[in-house]
Amino acid sequence: MPYAVVDTKSSQGFARPKEYVGFWLCDPREKRIGMVEKLFVNWSGEPEYIRVSVGFFGFKSLLILPVQEVVVDELRRILVLQ
Repeated sequence: MPYAVVDTKSSQGFARPKEYVGFWLCDPREKRIGMVEKLFVNWSGEPEYIRVSVGFFGFKSLLILPVQEVVVDELRRILVLQ
């Protein structure tokens, strides 16, 4: 199963947030927002914020907050906000 749902209310979390650097961050319709630079997690490993690089060359950065639910697609290397 290529999809894993991680939300702030579940016991499953991001054990190694650095693994998601370089993934594309997408909106709920899977339109690309930008490339993940850093994933900030709380003390229990649940996602709190995501910093993404945006723009044609990726020179600008945005901080997406608060992140409540993220669908991870390892095969396509994307994180989808829900």
